[in-house]
Amino acid sequence: MLTNTHPAAVLRSDDITNDHRPGAAVGVGQALLIGIDASIETIDLTPCDTGTYGATIRQAIGCRLYTVTDATEHIDMWTDDESFPDFGDAELIAATLNPLATLLLAEYRSIHQPYFGAALFTGRSGEHTAGLDAAQLADLRARAELIAGRPEWIEAFRQRVNAAAARGRSVTGG
Repeated sequence: MLTNTHPAAVLRSDDITNDHRPGAAVGVGQALLIGIDASIETIDLTPCDTGTYGATIRQAIGCRLYTVTDATEHIDMWTDDESFPDFGDAELIAATLNPLATLLLAEYRSIHQPYFGAALFTGRSGEHTAGLDAAQLADLRARAELIAGRPEWIEAFRQRVNAAAARGRSVTGG
């Protein structure tokens, strides 16, 4: 089984119960949604009636529970906490693997596992979720489009994950 040993990528205790609460100045912002089909979409990050982004994040990535991985000090990647498949199920791996999101995250930090399901990149202000600023959004989109424009990178990553799963080994070589 693959595990992410990077301490910053561990689920924060307030992620499920409290969501990140935007400060008064945060309000509506933008986020970058990466689909398992390598689609790249800018979406509005709108707080719900309670002033949190949890419902928007869950709706965008299509999940019940989510987890957050720090891309940088000011950018987070949100994924479905229940999307990590059984590595014995090759069909499920192929259907849910998100190579673009995984490779995009690797542009910002070391990775220790592949990511599955839709991924949402948001900004962060302190410990609060925020919309991406214009520079963050432009940088994320440019890097995502560069990776998506090289389908051989995506296919090579997909093949590596599938081969590792078939062997029951870590994708990152561990």
